[in-house]
Amino acid sequence: MFPVQVLATIMVPFAAAFGFFHSPTAGPNLLPILTCFILIPNLAAFLIMASPEKWARWISLFSASLELGVAFRVFTLYQTTAAGFQLVEQVPWLNNFGIQYLLGVDGMSTLMVFLVACVYFAGSLISWSISMRVKEYFVLFSLLVGGVAGAYTSLDLFFFFLFYEFAVLPMYLLVGIWGSGRKEYAAMKLTLMLLAGSAFMLVGFLAMYFTSNVHTFDIRVLGDLSQTGFNTDFQNFWFPLLFLGFGVIAAVFPFHTWSPDGYGSAPTAASMLHAGVLKSLGGYSIIRVALPALPLGARHWLPLLVFLTIVNILYAAIVALKQKDFKYVIAYSSVSHCGAILFGICTLQVAGLNGAVIQTLSHGIVAAMTFALVGTVYGKAHTRELAKLGGLGAAMPVLGGLFVAAAMANVGLPGLSGFVGEFLIFLGSYRSGFHGGFDVFQVLFPTAILAIVLTAIYYLRLVQIVFYGPVKDPHIKEEAKDGTFIEILPIAFLLAVSLAVGLYPKPFVDLSNAAIAPLIDHIGGFK
Repeated sequence: MFPVQVLATIMVPFAAAFGFFHSPTAGPNLLPILTCFILIPNLAAFLIMASPEKWARWISLFSASLELGVAFRVFTLYQTTAAGFQLVEQVPWLNNFGIQYLLGVDGMSTLMVFLVACVYFAGSLISWSISMRVKEYFVLFSLLVGGVAGAYTSLDLFFFFLFYEFAVLPMYLLVGIWGSGRKEYAAMKLTLMLLAGSAFMLVGFLAMYFTSNVHTFDIRVLGDLSQTGFNTDFQNFWFPLLFLGFGVIAAVFPFHTWSPDGYGSAPTAASMLHAGVLKSLGGYSIIRVALPALPLGARHWLPLLVFLTIVNILYAAIVALKQKDFKYVIAYSSVSHCGAILFGICTLQVAGLNGAVIQTLSHGIVAAMTFALVGTVYGKAHTRELAKLGGLGAAMPVLGGLFVAAAMANVGLPGLSGFVGEFLIFLGSYRSGFHGGFDVFQVLFPTAILAIVLTAIYYLRLVQIVFYGPVKDPHIKEEAKDGTFIEILPIAFLLAVSLAVGLYPKPFVDLSNAAIAPLIDHIGGFK
C-alpha cells in the first residue's frame, strides 16, 4: 500500500481536476487544464524517482488514468460550432523576444490530446512486465509522454520545439537500455536522424521569426500573412525545408530508415508511444505550422512532394512483404501508413486533410495495439522470427483473435478506424485530381489505392504464418500461453477506441473539420 503522504501528493491534481469537472462554471480560467495535461506525466516522473521501486507501476498507471480523464474533459469542452483555438492559456515569458508560454487546442489538437492519453494508458499497462531498472524505465516513459503532451498543445514555436526535443531524448535511453537486438545502433540512429530533422525545423522557425513583420513565435499570428508579410519567394524557399524537417519524424522517404530499426529494437511500450504519438507529430506539425504560415509555398511544392509520399506508401508496403522478423513487418507497415497521412495532406482538399487527421488518430491507436500484440507474443514465444513461429492460434486464441482485429483495422475494414481515414484521404485525392486542378492526383490516385491490396497481403500473410499456419517449433507451442488479464486489457481498450471511431466517426470528423475547413479557406485549397 502507498504511504499516506505519497497518496496525498498524487491526489492533489486529481482533486483539482475533480473540482473542475464538477463545477457548473467550469472554464479555462478556473483551472489551466492543458497545463495539467502536461504536468501530470512529468509530476509522475518525479514521484516515481522519489518512491520505492515497487510503487513505480502504480504511480504510472494512476497518472495515465488521470491523464485519460483530463483528455476526455478537453474532448467534451471543445465547441466545434465556435471552432478556432480554445482553452487558451497564456503567460508572458520573454516579451522582448516574442516568446510566451502559450497553450491551446483546436479540433485537430483535441484529437491528438485524446490519442496521447489513450496510448499512455495502454502503454502503462503493457509496461507492467518490465523487471529491469523499473524506476528508471517509468521515469523516462512518463517524461516522454510529458514532452509529446506539450508539443501537441503548444501554440508558441519556441515551446513547441522545446517540448519536441524533450520527447525525443528519452527514446534514446528507452531503446538503448531496455531494447533488444542492435539496440545501441538503433537508439543512436533514431536520435541522430530525429535531431537532424529538428535542426531543419529550428532554422525554419528562426527564419519565420526574423523575416516576419511582428517578430513572434505565436503560431496563430504566423498564420496571418497580413501581419507576417511573408512574400512568395520566402514561402517557396522555406516550405519544402519545413516539410522535410517535419517529415523526418513522420518517416518520409528517403529519411525513413531510422524508423524500422528503432521500432524493431525498442521495448514494447516505447514502440507504442513512438509509433502512436511521437511519429504522428510529423504530419500534425505540417498542418499546424507549415500550411498556415506558408500557404503559397504549400500550393507550389505539394504537387511535387506528393511523389515522396507515394514512394513511402508503396516502397514500405513492398518491403514489409519481404521481412522475416514479426516486428519489422509492423514497423514498415507504420511507415507506409504515415505515407498515407502525408498523401492526404498533399491533396490540399477538405476531405483529404480531414482524412489525414483521422488517419493520424487511427494509426496512433492501431499501431500501438499492433506493437502491443507483437510484444506480448514475443514475450511468450521468445522469438520474432517468422520461420520459427506457426500454429500459435490454438495456444493463444484471445491474442490471435485480437491480432486479426488489429490486422483488419490496418487494412481498413469498414467498422474500424482505419477505414474512415483512408476513405477520406482517397476521396480527397480523387477530388484534387478530377475537380481541383492537381492533375498529378489523376495518376497517383489509383497508385495509392494499390497500397490497400499490399497491406492486406502482408497482414493476412502474418495471420496465416504466426497463428494459423503449421506448427514449426513444438517447443514454442508448448511454452506459449494466452495473454493474461493485464496483457489483454490495454489491447482490448485500444480496439474499443478503434471501434468507436469506426462505428461512429461523426464527433471525431466534426472536431477535425472545425480545424481543417478554415485552414483550406486560408491556404486556397479545394472544397
